[in-house]
Amino acid sequence: MNTMTHSAWTVLEELAGNKVTESREKVAEATTELNRIIKQKLQLLELLEEYTQKLLESQANVHSISDSIAYRHFIKQVNELLEVIYKEEKAAEEVLNDREDQLIDALKEQKKAEFLNERQALILKASKEKSEQRGLDELGISRFNQSTTHRINGT
Repeated sequence: MNTMTHSAWTVLEELAGNKVTESREKVAEATTELNRIIKQKLQLLELLEEYTQKLLESQANVHSISDSIAYRHFIKQVNELLEVIYKEEKAAEEVLNDREDQLIDALKEQKKAEFLNERQALILKASKEKSEQRGLDELGISRFNQSTTHRINGT
């Protein structure tokens, strides 16, 4: 029964380790997704800056009213895309935070399982040592009784 208990704690420790590995992978995926979104946001901000500059240049030129309208329309579309990207970024940050929390929980469970497994191993070791000591004590008592019996019979 002790071996089964010990085996159960080992299995629980392995399961906790697997959960930690899985959680780490999910955190990495969420980080990659967040980085992708941030990269898109930076590209859109650069594009916005570029077209804002072009708009300012076209406004200085009296003959480019149609260019100015096109630039404003494009800037409006870029701003709408940025709003979407900001929402995606916020959602990705929330996912990352949730997955980091799950990783922390998995690490706690892993430490708990390791502790319980180690404690069970110590209990088994102490029990085995106690059993061995009991056997040695019984052997010593038996030999003592035999030697006393031989002395009594021999004298």
